[in-house]
Amino acid sequence: MATPASRWLLDTTILVDLMRGSEPARDWIDSLPESAGTISVITAAELLAGCRNRAEQRAVERELDLYEIAWVAEDISASALESYKRFHLSHNIGFLDCLIAATAIKNGLSLATLNLKHFAPFSDLQAERPY
Repeated sequence: MATPASRWLLDTTILVDLMRGSEPARDWIDSLPESAGTISVITAAELLAGCRNRAEQRAVERELDLYEIAWVAEDISASALESYKRFHLSHNIGFLDCLIAATAIKNGLSLATLNLKHFAPFSDLQAERPY
């Protein structure tokens, strides 16, 4: 289990798990200090894209309000594009995952994810499955 003392970028998989009512997801997130959990704007957009109606969107918006959002800046975009060119053919890495990885790396955050395989090619990324 990941240490709650670290600063984390929470991958979309963690928030999806949480929104589906996962007790381990809730317990882990609740164990984090208040300022330890950050999400990428990519995660926010992915969660909103999965909403099927206004009620679901309001629930997602309430959850998103609990986290600091890391925005995609030029240096993050450039790094993500380089990673995408390097890994998309060899590792089937998607561009959004490259943006999330670059966001974590550039902000000095560990990445909490349920899908370590997507982030395995990033040697300078500390990614953990937290529960």
